[in-house]
Amino acid sequence: MILKNRDTDKRQIEELKKLISYDIAPKQKFLIQRALNAVKAGASGEDDAAYFINFYYGNSKNWVIIHDLRIVHEGNTAQIDHLLINRLYDFYILESKSYKNGIKITENGEFEALYKNKYYGIPSPVEQNKRHIHLLDKFLRQNDILPKRIGITIKPKYFNYILISPRSIIKRPNSKKFDTKNIIKADTIQTEIKKNADNIPISEIGSIVKLSAFSTIETMAKKIVSNHKPITINWRAKFGVKYQTHNDAQKNNTAKSFCAKCKADVSEKVAKFCWDNKTKFKGRVYCFSCQKTY
Repeated sequence: MILKNRDTDKRQIEELKKLISYDIAPKQKFLIQRALNAVKAGASGEDDAAYFINFYYGNSKNWVIIHDLRIVHEGNTAQIDHLLINRLYDFYILESKSYKNGIKITENGEFEALYKNKYYGIPSPVEQNKRHIHLLDKFLRQNDILPKRIGITIKPKYFNYILISPRSIIKRPNSKKFDTKNIIKADTIQTEIKKNADNIPISEIGSIVKLSAFSTIETMAKKIVSNHKPITINWRAKFGVKYQTHNDAQKNNTAKSFCAKCKADVSEKVAKFCWDNKTKFKGRVYCFSCQKTY
């Protein structure tokens, strides 16, 4: 069952595209374009992974699927790309990455991404996901979200997996030096989950007869989703892009104006009205509807 789909990146992408069209410094354009590429790549990687997860488990009555979950707890944040929970309280925490040009993992567990025929060091997604699991576990326990059985809080079993785009090339080290078995192609997720089910230790076999009702898992998952805190990024402030004046817009015919409040596109006529009344609107451009608040 799919309880939550991924939040759309459409608005972020549209805003970044608008900022690039402005008459700004080359360095600003470079940084904005890099951010735009990153947002698009991230969206592509998450969409790839979500497709395979939904294909195998979307209609299952044994699994709950939560895509794009952002939990804030004690001043820290866990941005979980995909969370799968089954009736045995197996929590699969899945971090999806595109790495379209390829990735290399060293014998020391360091990660390097390929870009323009050269490898560059990047943060370990495995360690990143460990932090997400640690924070999620604290959040679940301290908010009393985990169900109880005969008065005892059920202890989840966490699985940390990194889902790489099926189109990416992964260069792995010797498994005796560094184990990369939890770094897999997104299209193999079902195979990996089946493998874990087949390898349940004898000591845990008895837990299978203690499967929780799906309704119990669903209720718990809904409580988790209710604490989702979507992120809002002020890209304009992040890259120091000021609202353009009428003269700036005339110099750059490709530049478009949009409302400072609701981000809707505004016509040249509406923008000029705001510029002509900059004292009233404090030097900002607002659409006709938002002007009414002034």
